[in-house]
Amino acid sequence: MYAFERKVKFYEKKHDRQASKALVISPMVDKKARTVADKLGIQVYSYAEDVDPAIFT
Repeated sequence: MYAFERKVKFYEKKHDRQASKALVISPMVDKKARTVADKLGIQVYSYAEDVDPAIFT
């Protein structure tokens, strides 16, 4: 999750814009990683079907 957070920050700096959301889709996320994701504001989903398309509008 920390590596993903660095990628988000890199994107924001490179494109000079704020990312509106950070989300990870992975069927296997460790409990510690979920805790870190919550702390960093990263949304975690197990399956792509679980993501509500309305969050992108």
